[in-house]
Amino acid sequence: MENKEKMRKKSSRSRLQKRMRILAVITSLSVIITFTTIVASICVCFSFKKQYGEREVFAEETDQREEPEEEQAVEAFSDEVVYTQEEVDSMLTTAVTNAIDSADSELLQILRGRLENGEGTMTILRDLYPDHVVMLDSGQYYFLPLQEDLAMNTYIDENFVPAENGFVSYQKDGEVLTKKGIDVSKYQGEIDWEAVKNDGIDYAIIRVGIRGYSEGGILEDEFFRQNIEGAIANEIPVGVYFFTQALNEEEALEEANFVIGMLQGYQLTYPVYLDIEDVKKENCRTNNLTVEERTNNAKVFLEAVREAGYQPALYGNMKSFLLMLDLASLEQYDKWFAGYTLPIYYPYEYKMLQYSEKGKVAGIPGQVDINICFKEYGDGE
Repeated sequence: MENKEKMRKKSSRSRLQKRMRILAVITSLSVIITFTTIVASICVCFSFKKQYGEREVFAEETDQREEPEEEQAVEAFSDEVVYTQEEVDSMLTTAVTNAIDSADSELLQILRGRLENGEGTMTILRDLYPDHVVMLDSGQYYFLPLQEDLAMNTYIDENFVPAENGFVSYQKDGEVLTKKGIDVSKYQGEIDWEAVKNDGIDYAIIRVGIRGYSEGGILEDEFFRQNIEGAIANEIPVGVYFFTQALNEEEALEEANFVIGMLQGYQLTYPVYLDIEDVKKENCRTNNLTVEERTNNAKVFLEAVREAGYQPALYGNMKSFLLMLDLASLEQYDKWFAGYTLPIYYPYEYKMLQYSEKGKVAGIPGQVDINICFKEYGDGE
């Protein structure tokens, strides 16, 4: 048993050393090509957590102007293996030296070429970790192992076809397989829905309302009724969304009941979406919610919507779905994903894509979010 335990620790340490060696290779490029955007100081932290699979996290600091006055205690964990700041520094120095003086020079040349061609560190890291979802949030990189139990999307990057007017469609053998839509709120102001229809918009997702992120009051979007009635009058199929800030299941049910009440008398073709996003404000009332709490709140809202006869679905971005929610517990709901860079970097299934927040559509005076939908929604779905 002792030998097995030693071998396990040795294997864990070896995996971590390999990842730090890759980081060191990227770091060393700043010396080779004076690539100013490669960091001058790296603070690495790997944290392996047990929460529906192993999650690896490391943090990178990028201040090139001055060294920190006090050396912070930084530890990298791999099961029971712990590295101090001194050990991390030593490993990085050794790895850089070895990378330049050994067979890693080939890897350095590849990385150098990619950086010289304009590729960013994130793109390279994602290629180096194909079995992980790599993302950056608030200065911290996350390496999230792929959840094989979740449905994956099968979209092909080359099939996303951008047009000169800024719109994108998904095509196969020249056939357009998606519908073109917008989502609107009070921020679009007065909308000429006839002009929107004539501009080729196939559907509209309309904001019903929000819960305030500080005081927590539920507010109707002041243009909701005008928008939904204008779209329906011009035979544009509609869905709706609500921006949540529920602290608990009781508030989540309150939000759902508000939305259901607002929908009386209107026929929806598309789902009722629960909009879950991070509010980057210190006084945001939901800042301290756990993943479990936020997930349970979402379930309460979505199930209440389903029981009322509407199709429930979720809206979010990479952070919403991967850091704020437990996707495995929400697998049964359709997803509307927000990602603004093609090709779309998100492995899991989604039925609708918000690919721009700067669209231009006839009948709308300013910018508007534009979307494509892969699923044929209809009455009763």
